Amino acid sequence: MARLIMVLSTALLLASTVEAQEPSEATEISGEAADSGAADAVAEPAVVQEASVGEVSLAYEDQTPVEQGDPDCLTKVYCKVVKGKLWIEGTFGPAKFNATKFRTFNLLEDVGGNLSPNVVVRGPEFGAAIGAQFKVFSIGGRFKYAKFDPFDLITAGVDFGFLVKRVPFVAPYARFGLYYNTTRGGTVIPLLDQLLENPKTNGGGASIGAGVRVPVIKWLSVAIGFDYTFVALYVKGFDPIEGEDFSNGTIGGEISGTFTLTVHPI
Repeated sequence: MARLIMVLSTALLLASTVEAQEPSEATEISGEAADSGAADAVAEPAVVQEASVGEVSLAYEDQTPVEQGDPDCLTKVYCKVVKGKLWIEGTFGPAKFNATKFRTFNLLEDVGGNLSPNVVVRGPEFGAAIGAQFKVFSIGGRFKYAKFDPFDLITAGVDFGFLVKRVPFVAPYARFGLYYNTTRGGTVIPLLDQLLENPKTNGGGASIGAGVRVPVIKWLSVAIGFDYTFVALYVKGFDPIEGEDFSNGTIGGEISGTFTLTVHPI
């Protein structure tokens, strides 16, 4: 019985010795792992964070991607607010059209008369446009309807534009357009409506413009500017007095102020 008690006591003593040595060994292993991690960090710099679990310190690399700025953005205001590729806009403003500014014609030249009309009209002009913006360059289509008296001027064509993003809070722009023009409600020379049968007015023009664009929110901006358009119109119809077709043309200039609301959906 005494021997049995001695054997049990010896086994308990050995078990307690093993348990006392295990934490020390675990601490040595974790120390070696930490030393190895530190060596790797020196060899290859990385973002490292530490966390503690009990008495053991763990080191690990932060895998969170670092946010990179957009290299195309030159100002924070323009970058974060107006960054659209597709532009849809509406325009409104006053317009003045001098239809005979650069060239007119003598209506009664063939019969010895002298009648060279001077036609200047004013009124509101409405418009709409859609286009694509490629960094500083843009291209799109534009439609304008000027409500004059006694005729209306209709314009449709293509626009080419340039937008400067380097100025904070505002973006200056310039544009150039090529258009088809016609009138509605009468010819460009009102007197011809009385002299000709079935008179029609058609022509074309070129426009230049400039202004500034102000970003509002990410998908919306406003702009203010002016346009000057050279308008060449060709009038033709049947002259019942002479019994033959009549055709002649005139070249004028239109200046208009534009207030623009632009949506950038994409």
